[in-house]
Amino acid sequence: MFHLRRRLSAPHLPQGAPTSPALANLCAFGLDVRLEQMAHRVGATYTRYADDLTFSGDASLSRGARRLEKMVGDIARDEGFSLNRKKTWVMGRGARQRVTGIVVNQGVSVARDEADAIKATLHNCAKHGPQSQARGVANFRDVLQGKVAWVEFLNPRRGAALRRQLETIDWNS
Repeated sequence: MFHLRRRLSAPHLPQGAPTSPALANLCAFGLDVRLEQMAHRVGATYTRYADDLTFSGDASLSRGARRLEKMVGDIARDEGFSLNRKKTWVMGRGARQRVTGIVVNQGVSVARDEADAIKATLHNCAKHGPQSQARGVANFRDVLQGKVAWVEFLNPRRGAALRRQLETIDWNS
């Protein structure tokens, strides 16, 4: 009980509340300003989504990754944050560059293996009925529609193909 009381009495933000993103952005404003300035100085582009910090640039940025990581860590600590070294990656041009689950190499897209898994599920639903794939998932139709909409948002061409496949499913079987 003592540990819980101590953790809850420390400054923190609630998770999941509708105001959480706005509050997080307010808390990280100073961090964002400083990291944006630092990124500009080293010829990089800085973006942040929630707690995912991304720096993108040319090959010279990758070569100076250790120095960049140290500068980011110093600024983060100075602003009251810390980096999770286990979640820190340098992704070169030839590797799949993924941020918040989205592939960002050339524009944004869903990873091919994820789109293929959705495609396979849709195929099996059309061939064997949706109950063959639902595996106890409530509102399975809504889940599939959401996945297809996500792909459509990121990659309209691939999403349109999945949408057409979704429309072939007989939901009454």
